Amino acid sequence: MNRIISLSLSVIFVGALSGESFRLHLLFTNNIHGAIHEVPARFINPEFSPILSGGAGAYSYVNKLRKEAKVAGDFVLLTDAGNLFQGTQLGTEDGGSRMIRWMNWMRYDAFVPGVRDFDQGVANLSRLNKEAEFPFLAANLEGIDGIKDKKIIEFEGVKIGIIGLITPFIKEGLLPENYKGVKVADLLETLNNQISMMREDVDLIFVLSHLGLPYDREIEYKKFIKKIEQNKSIPIRNALELAHYTNDVDVIITGGFNKGYNTPWVDPNTHTIVVQNYGNLTGIGHLTLNIDKEKKLIKDYSFPTERGMMVNLFTDDIWPDPVIADTIKHWVSTVSSQLQSDYSEKISKIDNTDCVSNKESNYSDYSVPSLGKDNALDIMTWNMERFPLKGSSTMKAVAEIIQDLDVDIIGVQEVIKIGDFAEMMSWIPEYDFVLSRQSSFLEQAIIYKKNMFTVLGQDEPFAFDDYYFAGRPPLVVDFLYNCGEVKQEICVINMHLKCCGDGLYRRQQSMKQLHELLMEKVSTGKNKIIAVGDWNDELQDTGIYQSFSPFINDREHFLFVTEKIVNDSTQQSYPSWPSFLDHIMISNGFIDLFEEKGTIRSVNIDEWIGGWNEYKNLISDHRPILLSLPIKE
Repeated sequence: MNRIISLSLSVIFVGALSGESFRLHLLFTNNIHGAIHEVPARFINPEFSPILSGGAGAYSYVNKLRKEAKVAGDFVLLTDAGNLFQGTQLGTEDGGSRMIRWMNWMRYDAFVPGVRDFDQGVANLSRLNKEAEFPFLAANLEGIDGIKDKKIIEFEGVKIGIIGLITPFIKEGLLPENYKGVKVADLLETLNNQISMMREDVDLIFVLSHLGLPYDREIEYKKFIKKIEQNKSIPIRNALELAHYTNDVDVIITGGFNKGYNTPWVDPNTHTIVVQNYGNLTGIGHLTLNIDKEKKLIKDYSFPTERGMMVNLFTDDIWPDPVIADTIKHWVSTVSSQLQSDYSEKISKIDNTDCVSNKESNYSDYSVPSLGKDNALDIMTWNMERFPLKGSSTMKAVAEIIQDLDVDIIGVQEVIKIGDFAEMMSWIPEYDFVLSRQSSFLEQAIIYKKNMFTVLGQDEPFAFDDYYFAGRPPLVVDFLYNCGEVKQEICVINMHLKCCGDGLYRRQQSMKQLHELLMEKVSTGKNKIIAVGDWNDELQDTGIYQSFSPFINDREHFLFVTEKIVNDSTQQSYPSWPSFLDHIMISNGFIDLFEEKGTIRSVNIDEWIGGWNEYKNLISDHRPILLSLPIKE
C-alpha cells in the first residue's frame, strides 16, 4: 500500500482536521503480567514513589478519551499484544479469568496471546477465549478453540484489517505440556497469505503481534541489516525485522519485551510504523493517526504528550475509576500470597521412602566427582548464565554434571529458555523441578531428587511489588524431606538479586523485606529455612556497602554459611571479576547441624571439564556453591 508518513508532534484534540481526514487514537498495551493493581512507581523515585493506578487508571483514561473522541468526531482502537496473565497471583490464581473480566470492562478491540499466556495450558487459554468479549487473534496459530486470523473494523468508510501474529518461538519459553497440540506457522508466509486474501476488502493493514521490539532498536537494526548484506538466512525474531519485509503493512502493534518507546519505529524502507508499550501497565501507549478519508492512507501521526506516546498512569494525573479500583483491591485481598502453614494432613498421606541414591551416571564425557553425601542434605546454588549459553551442548554438559555430582537440591538462576531447561531435565529422570511463575525475565528453578522430596507448596512473595527484587521475586518452596524414618519439613528459597546501577539500594531494601518475611515463618515454628542464590553482593563488604545487614545482625536466627569460604581465593564464585557473589544462608533450625558437621564449598567444575575458559564459554561465568548438612530426625 502507498503511504505518506510525516511526523507531526502535537497534543490530541489541538486544532481541527479538514473534512477529508479523521483521527484514530491507537491505544495499546502489552506485557501487563497480571499487574492491574495499584503499586508505587519506585522506578521514578524509590524513596517518595508516586502511585500507579493500574487497571482502574487505564479504565479512566480510555473512558475519558472515548467520550472526547465522540464529541470531536475521532475514533479509538484499543489492543493488547500479549503476556497478560503471568507475573502476579492476581493474573494466574483463577487461570486468568479476572484479567479477562477487566479487559471486557475496558472494551478491548483485539488481543494476541503472548508466550506466557500459555503457562496454564492450551485448554485454559481456549476457555479464556470464550470468556472474552473481544477476539483472540493469531493467524499463524493452530490449536486454540475459537481463535481468529483477523478482524476488520471500519471508521468513516476506511476499512482496517487487523492481522494477529504470535511469535514462532513459543516452545523456547514454555514447558512442553503447556503447548501440547499447538502449531505455529511461518510468520512471513502467513502474513503474505492474509494480505493476499484481504487486499481487496481493506484500505489499511495493521498487524497485532507478540514479536516485540528489542531493547536497543537502532543497534539491533544495524546488526540485522549487516546479516542480510552478508546473505545470511535468518529467521524473523522480532517486529523490527518483520517490518523490513512488510511493504503492505501500515502499522505493527507489538509486545514481547517489557521496554516501551516514546516514539514509534518507522522502517527506513517500508515506512511501516511499529509501536510498543512498557510492561506491567505502568502506562498506556497512545499514538494518534491522522487518516485521509479520500485517499485512505495515514497522512501523519501525533503524540498525546510532549514526551511522546507513553502515558504514565499516575494517580496524581489520572484519577482511577473508584468502582474498578475497589474491585481490583478486593481481588488482590482474596488472592493468597502466603504458603500454607500447616501441611500435616498432606504429610500424613505420604509414605516413607528408602531414598536410595543413584550413583551411576548415564554420562561419561567429563570426570566430575560425586559430591553428594550419604545421611546428609546436599543443597547447591548455581547461576547458569542465560541458560543454555551454547544450546544443546550446554544442556548435555549440565545434565551430566548434575547427575555426576549427585546432590539433592539445586537452586538455579538465569534460565532463559524454559523449553530447553525442561528438555534437559527429561534426560535426568531421577530429578524433578519447580519453576518460578511470576518472574518478568530470567527464570529461577529449584531442582530436587524425586525420591527424597515432596513439594508441599510454592509461593513467590513480593510479586505484587517486585521492584526491589528486579522483577524476580524469590521462589519459595516448602518441601518434605522423606528418607527412611526421617520426615522433615524444610523451606528452600531461591533468589537472584539486582546487580549494577542502583543494585545496592534495591538489594538492601529487598533484604529488609525478606528478613521480615522469614521472621514471620520462624515465629510460627517454620525454622528450617535455606536461602540460596546469586546475591550480587560480597560478604566481605561492610556497613552501607552491602545488603546482608538484616541477617548478619540477627545471628540468633540466621547464618550465612558462605562466610567461612569467601576469603579463600581458590573458591571464588565469580572468577571473571574476582569476587564471591553466590551465597547460602540457613535459619536457626539448621545452624547447630552446620556448626557440628556441616560443610560449605565452591564446586570448581571448571577443573574437571577442561579449564575455566571452557566452562565459562559453555556453561556459566558463575561457579556453584554446595552446602552439606547432616540430617537428624
